[in-house]
Amino acid sequence: MKIEIPKSLEFIVRNAGVPVYVVGGYVRNSLRSLRPTDIDLAGPYPVSMLKLPSKYRVKTVNFRLGTAQIKCGKEVYEYTPFRVESYDKGHTPSEVCFTTDISKDALRRDFTCNSVYYDVVNDELIDLCGGINDIEKGILRSLRPERTLSVDGLRILRLIRFAAQLGFKIDGTTAQTAMAKAELLKEISQERKRDELNKMLVADQANGIDQAHYRAMKLLAKMGIFKYLVPEVEQCMNVAQNPNYHKYDVAEHTFRTIAYAPPKVRLAALFHDLGKAYCMEKHGNMHGHEHVSAQIVDHRMGYYGLRYSNDEISFVKRLVLNHMYDMSGATSEAKVRRFVATNFDIIDDLVDLINADRLATGMVTRDDLSESRFTKAKWDIIESGAPVYVSDLEIDGNDCLSVGLEGENIGVFLEEMLESCLQNPKLNNRDWLMERAAKRAEKAAKEETRE
Repeated sequence: MKIEIPKSLEFIVRNAGVPVYVVGGYVRNSLRSLRPTDIDLAGPYPVSMLKLPSKYRVKTVNFRLGTAQIKCGKEVYEYTPFRVESYDKGHTPSEVCFTTDISKDALRRDFTCNSVYYDVVNDELIDLCGGINDIEKGILRSLRPERTLSVDGLRILRLIRFAAQLGFKIDGTTAQTAMAKAELLKEISQERKRDELNKMLVADQANGIDQAHYRAMKLLAKMGIFKYLVPEVEQCMNVAQNPNYHKYDVAEHTFRTIAYAPPKVRLAALFHDLGKAYCMEKHGNMHGHEHVSAQIVDHRMGYYGLRYSNDEISFVKRLVLNHMYDMSGATSEAKVRRFVATNFDIIDDLVDLINADRLATGMVTRDDLSESRFTKAKWDIIESGAPVYVSDLEIDGNDCLSVGLEGENIGVFLEEMLESCLQNPKLNNRDWLMERAAKRAEKAAKEETRE
């Protein structure tokens, strides 16, 4: 079959002077009619032997493996010479030997679906591991799973991610070996595991496969892998919830919340209820679980966990802490307005998480979701022109200084005025605010004199 490739790549392959093949995900996805991936190239000789015109930029990114990037305009291709690897332990090869034998290169690759080579010049597929048959059947399989997974434990996570992203089934022997070798994930850096988890949480985006991200979570649970990522998920399995409000145990509810959530809040969906298992064991109920869940966010996403950035941790933690606010709908309008203003930057994301959380109970449908009080308050604030931040007030700290207000009194005063103007936007008037500031300064001066 003809696999479509960019013209710049076809020029490289036809004029290189030595064989160059397209291999891996791009070939796999082309054969499966899935979305294209980055293009990986391989050949029997080092990149220096390719005859490339000056407009093609070559940069070696790993001298030990011979890996190089070939750039032409916006197009970037990764080229690696055929090789054979030996491992003592860990995921870094202890010995790398280059070879001109394509069959040896094919055997070192992780899964058969990724070991099909496309010969552009002759328009031929080279399949030495049965990869085409596995691609057609939608199967993820390793020819030598014991070795494949032992040399790099991260391949266990990649196996699950590929299965979800591609909609493939996992070969039984490969799956059993992955479960048996799961402890190898202890040796993998937190950053590499984090990146794989992130990709699984948006697995449906890779090829438009519905609920692929939900399937990824279920596979992680079924294969016992969460203990190496976020152990609290396993602790939530079979933890029953009040049947009046929930159809599922905590873990399944968590997975379904992820399923319903938009990509931006799926990480928060993963963490939002993880404190329930601890609360149930400690107190016999799940009250206040959001606070325990927020502590889990700090630990599992932080330096001693998956090492997310401080901004990512803060975002997820705020959503987790606030997802139970006004759950009963009994909070006053003024307090809801204040809450929305305080969390203005995340309020839409919080509503998305809360809606996903509700749908995941199994007790409501999308038709049952009415407009959130938070959303109503947000638009009321916007339409009324109410200030959300102190900087939105018609006066600032310098104005306060000009009438004699000093020190901490300025911050306290401006916060009070923000609250007043939030509830009554008409008060955000410079004359009125300056008058109030002057009175506050006068009061502060009298109190200081008495002291």
